[in-house]
Amino acid sequence: MFERKDGSSNEVRLPDEDIGEVDLTFDLKSDKRITHFGLRGRATTVFPVKSKKLSALVPTLPHHNPYNPTDELVAKLYWPEEERESEVDILKKVYEIARKDEEGKVKHHIPEMVWHCKFEDTSTARIRVALGLKDAERGRRVLYVIVFRKLRPITKLSGTRFLRAWWQIVVCHYALWEKNVYHRDVSPSNLMVYKTSDGRYIGVLNDFDLSSTRDSPSGQERTGTVPFMAVELLTEEAIKGKVKHLYRHDAESFIWVLIWVCLRYKAGRLLRKRRPLDEWLKVDAVGCRKEKNDFLITSHSRIKPSESHKGSSWKVVRSSLRVVRLFYAVKPEVDDLETEDSDNSETEDSEADGSETEDSDESEIRLRLISEAVISEAQDRVSDSLTDATVFKTWLEDVMRAQLPAKYLDVRV
Repeated sequence: MFERKDGSSNEVRLPDEDIGEVDLTFDLKSDKRITHFGLRGRATTVFPVKSKKLSALVPTLPHHNPYNPTDELVAKLYWPEEERESEVDILKKVYEIARKDEEGKVKHHIPEMVWHCKFEDTSTARIRVALGLKDAERGRRVLYVIVFRKLRPITKLSGTRFLRAWWQIVVCHYALWEKNVYHRDVSPSNLMVYKTSDGRYIGVLNDFDLSSTRDSPSGQERTGTVPFMAVELLTEEAIKGKVKHLYRHDAESFIWVLIWVCLRYKAGRLLRKRRPLDEWLKVDAVGCRKEKNDFLITSHSRIKPSESHKGSSWKVVRSSLRVVRLFYAVKPEVDDLETEDSDNSETEDSEADGSETEDSDESEIRLRLISEAVISEAQDRVSDSLTDATVFKTWLEDVMRAQLPAKYLDVRV
């Protein structure tokens, strides 16, 4: 499967019919390696990797992004279900959508796949057959290696830079959903950024290995990362596969990600002590639903954002929480909108023009009316996934317009 180079424990060579032998040098000791342990699942590991062959290939890619100046690569090794439409095939569809994208909603906001390899001989079905196990084909997995250009976690950003990148990813996600590419795993680890040569941070919707397209087989895995999944998808019915995954579920996940980052990160670093929401990581899906319901009813009024995320980001959080509460018909014990204003003065990254965001009683009242009107329409027409997508997108756009200058809402790179 791998041909190890003599005298090296971390360099391998892999054959490729199209471009010839590919050299890969893995940085196995890197503190930037990301590993997901477990006896079940995809067992994803991401390594920093070097490759002379692939580095030379990058500028020739049809989907090459010239705005990302990095020369660093990462290799993703994982075991996806074979029944699912592969991440490679989904990304090819994404690149075709980006090629035709004249508004810049998708183009330059997606990961750059440089090379991939599927190891057919590693199918777990073969192992099960050899062991004499029944249902050998069900949920079978196979090893993939995909090499990407390196990106940075969105959690490294704060203030306006963070909110702007988050919004770019929201727009990219929605544009892909309209084109029948459904991400379905919105979480902080899948929201990334890169820094352009002129110092701008651009948001990227990353990790399409749990995504699907119209009429593609879904496989056996439940999609989503529990702490960020919509409350409706954490019910017993949803766990049994009886709830259809709609756009509004991913939209809600974006809201939970926003809350998560604002509460748990300061100046781009995870808080070491007294981190809110730690309990969400310690419970199963049903337990997390209970934690979220408690948060929606009472806990949100007692928790404050980190110093790095006061201001516009937290105002969007508070407006977003109101939408989620109204949608699930959860009435808060206290309305925290007015009581928190004095605690949330602007603490943003400095920008070149020093523009200030809208901050007035009139805008807050307008946001409240928008929220209630949108949710009323959503509850009346919730069965139509395209309708609820439009509803959430319209609401988010209105909220963002109230918090950021128009130039920050332009997603074009």
